[in-house]
Amino acid sequence: MKVKAVIIILLLIPLFLPGAAAQSPIVIKALADKVSGNPGDVVKIPFQLVNLGNTNVSNITVYVTGPSVGFLYETKVIPGPIKPNESVTGIITVQISNLNPVSPGDYTLKLVAQSNTSYSETEVTLHVGTYVNFDLSIDVGKRYIYGNNVTALLKITSRSNGVVIGRIGYTLYLNDTVLQSVETVIFLRPGESWYKTLNLRKPAVGHYTLRLWANFGGHSKSTTADFLVYQRRLNYLAYFENGAIHVVVTDKNGNGVGGITVKVARAGSGKSSILVTAPDGTATYPVETAGLYQLTINLDGKVVVDVITVRQLALDVSQNGKELWVRVRGPEKPVPNITVTVSGPLGKNYAVTNSSGEAVIDLTSVGYGSLLISAESTQYLSTHTTFNAIPPVTSTPSPTPTSSTPQPKPNITLSPASPRKSGQSGVGHLGLLLIISAVILAGTSYVAFFMPTVHEEELDRHYFVKVRSPHLRGLKNFRYERGISAVEAKATKGKVSINDGRVVWEIKNLEPGEEAYLQIRLG
Repeated sequence: MKVKAVIIILLLIPLFLPGAAAQSPIVIKALADKVSGNPGDVVKIPFQLVNLGNTNVSNITVYVTGPSVGFLYETKVIPGPIKPNESVTGIITVQISNLNPVSPGDYTLKLVAQSNTSYSETEVTLHVGTYVNFDLSIDVGKRYIYGNNVTALLKITSRSNGVVIGRIGYTLYLNDTVLQSVETVIFLRPGESWYKTLNLRKPAVGHYTLRLWANFGGHSKSTTADFLVYQRRLNYLAYFENGAIHVVVTDKNGNGVGGITVKVARAGSGKSSILVTAPDGTATYPVETAGLYQLTINLDGKVVVDVITVRQLALDVSQNGKELWVRVRGPEKPVPNITVTVSGPLGKNYAVTNSSGEAVIDLTSVGYGSLLISAESTQYLSTHTTFNAIPPVTSTPSPTPTSSTPQPKPNITLSPASPRKSGQSGVGHLGLLLIISAVILAGTSYVAFFMPTVHEEELDRHYFVKVRSPHLRGLKNFRYERGISAVEAKATKGKVSINDGRVVWEIKNLEPGEEAYLQIRLG
């Protein structure tokens, strides 16, 4: 009975014992406890696999684990089979990144071997050393026009995994001659940059070379950049036309040059405007006010100053019966060949000034009343004014003197008629017929055919005189003289003078039927 109890107890003992874990048949060992490398290196880790089981093992995966940032780990498969008590060696790699440099120091990695549900692991130490690397750059253009500033940006960026200390410097050459040379000591943290902005104010014409160099921890690098400062041979033309100042800049071949700065300032205004020529070399500045305009033009560093005079037309307007007299000045002397436009109740009419700057408009074509008179020219600022035209009276009244003192009658001198030669028949039948017809038609027709007519009229502050030669013969050595308070007198033909309060008008010759006008501005 006792024997049976002992047997039962022995059979129950395993039920109360703790369970034992299954051991992997594959064991991995690192053949080097410590490996080393720098950022950018690929580090090799040798290992050994041993099969401690009693069956073959196939398809074993070997991989490395460690810090997730700054390292790239390899995974490899050992296809096998590995027989019991057999070992296999291999190499697995770890790459140390140089894009985000890992700080120097020791890092613990794990080598893992896994087969089905079982695995084995071991540790290895990776030492990351100090890594020195950096980038150099120079940011500057290739070509600059003389007269402009040049800016160059120098930059050094650390790609090291620790603080680096070293010497840096730059040198500027002009046609192989040293202009500047600078050297200093700096330190940079990982990823930090050093900057230097080099400003060259209007450098001279020539070929430039800029060299940047650095030496950190015995590692040296340098870079260079070349640029050219040049000057073009430019010409310019500046003029006023059609209400604007025009500037044209061309090169030696006559091609337009854009990007040229033009400063425009009107004298006395205290203000200025900046223009830049278009790609065709032109710049336009509209003008509304007469005066002197100073142009400052930067021709590739050669600064030229020019002055443009802008004048505005002036108008003197008066009425002589059915005619409107317009005198155009610019502004001091008369201006010929100017188009004058008169707009009235009945429409528009045009005239062009003669050599004396005068134009005559028939008022019957535009109507009487308020008139708008304008004058335009490509070389002057246009102008306009208004004038109230009064319909003339049907009869011809005697001129009213401008002062209380009675005005003497004008002295009019005419050339004597040419004597008839012997054998001539005098007036003849034709003359008699003309005289008879003139008497029948109008009592004054005789004067129109054989005698000059003089018509005088005063309007506002103006006094007008019109002379017409006979229809059948011309008029020679005509002289008109009147004592009158005049400040100005002008005529469409002949010579006019004002002396001692008298106006004298002399005409050497008038063709048959030709008319001439005298305009006097009263004081």
